[in-house]
Parts: sequence; structure tokens; C-alpha cells
Amino acid sequence: MVHFGHANQLRQAKQFGNVLVVGVHNDEEVTQNKGPPVFNQEERYKMVRGIKWVDEVVEDAPYSTTVATLDKYDCDFCIHGNDITLTAEGVDTYAEVKHAGRYKECERTAGISTTDLTTSR
Repeated sequence: MVHFGHANQLRQAKQFGNVLVVGVHNDEEVTQNKGPPVFNQEERYKMVRGIKWVDEVVEDAPYSTTVATLDKYDCDFCIHGNDITLTAEGVDTYAEVKHAGRYKECERTAGISTTDLTTSR
């Protein structure tokens, strides 16, 4: 679910460089690792494209970010919030890029999360 907290993180991420490339996972990846998505992948792609700090959207981005993925899209580094993201198997999805020194963090927006929004419904 795309929400204000994501937009705020993308605003922060844009400050790390000139071009912000954002990977968006497909429905299968989201369902496998987090459960059924609130919005389908096409809706998520459109929502992320509509955020003014985003320069490019990579559709069907792999759930675990690799150095090869960063290189494929000419990205110097990966940026994510300061919360850990795990696969369904409990593996850090950013472990490889962290180990390669190509990972940066931005602050989460206090008081808003997808989990909180979906469980309060």
C-alpha cells in the first residue's frame, strides 16, 4: 500500500542524488513475502509514478535487491527506510547491497506504516 510515509521516504531518497529510480514489486513477489497487496501492481506502478520526486519506475523489481539489479539500472546505491525488510524465509532483502557498501537509509515517517493501516481496517 502506497501512503504518505512512502512519499516522504522518496523525498528523502531524492536528496541523495540527481535521479531517483524506484523499484516496485509485482503482485506475486508481494504476496509471497508480505501477503496479498492492497492495491494491484498496475495501481502501485501508477501511484509511484505520480510522486513528484520519482524519475523512473522499475516494474517487477525483485524482492531482494542485488548488485546486479543496481548495475542493470545504472544505480550507484539502494536506499530504503531504516526498518529491516525480510523475505518469507527471514533473509534481509538488502544483505547483498549492504555488504557491497551500496546501501543507504532514510528515516521512516513516525506514526504511519502499511501494517498499521491494514490492521486498523
